[in-house]
Amino acid sequence: MHIPSAFESADTVNRVVALLIRFPELHSVRSNPADATLTLSFAVRKRLDRAETRALGDRVSEHVRAFLDLRGDVPDKLAVTCDKDAAVTFVHVTRDAASFAREELELIVAIFADAYGDRLVRDGAASDAHDDDPAARDEQVEVALDALRDPTQRQRLLGFREEQRVLVYFVHARKRAKARARS
Repeated sequence: MHIPSAFESADTVNRVVALLIRFPELHSVRSNPADATLTLSFAVRKRLDRAETRALGDRVSEHVRAFLDLRGDVPDKLAVTCDKDAAVTFVHVTRDAASFAREELELIVAIFADAYGDRLVRDGAASDAHDDDPAARDEQVEVALDALRDPTQRQRLLGFREEQRVLVYFVHARKRAKARARS
């Protein structure tokens, strides 16, 4: 049984924080080593009806499948689900971690930004925080995604935004209980 050292955990946390800062449109990122998936969540300031959620799911699926087809890949897992509140819809895109790439993340973020504009919840503080080196930002995203799809990672991980902070939890796979938060 692999138990991550404090360094491995802190390193993974830092990478997930960097990912959420780089993409202020992301509400949360979850890794689930048990089924080797990643879930990206977005918050839309609108209660999407059934037809809108179906159309969004079709749009995301169509674009992701086309992107992967160009790379010669087929997704093992691709699902779009929604949780609705009175005025907000949380949209979750779940993908198999093995074939997920930075360019796909950028594509998905662009789909949401195009579809919802100002209704897409963004962390305003994060958008001003990144530097002017696109290659360094891309490398940070690649490293973060590598950490999330690391096959030796045994614990589920959840990184999310709350009140202009990024919080990261490790969740024990067997117990499904929260571990200590790190920010």
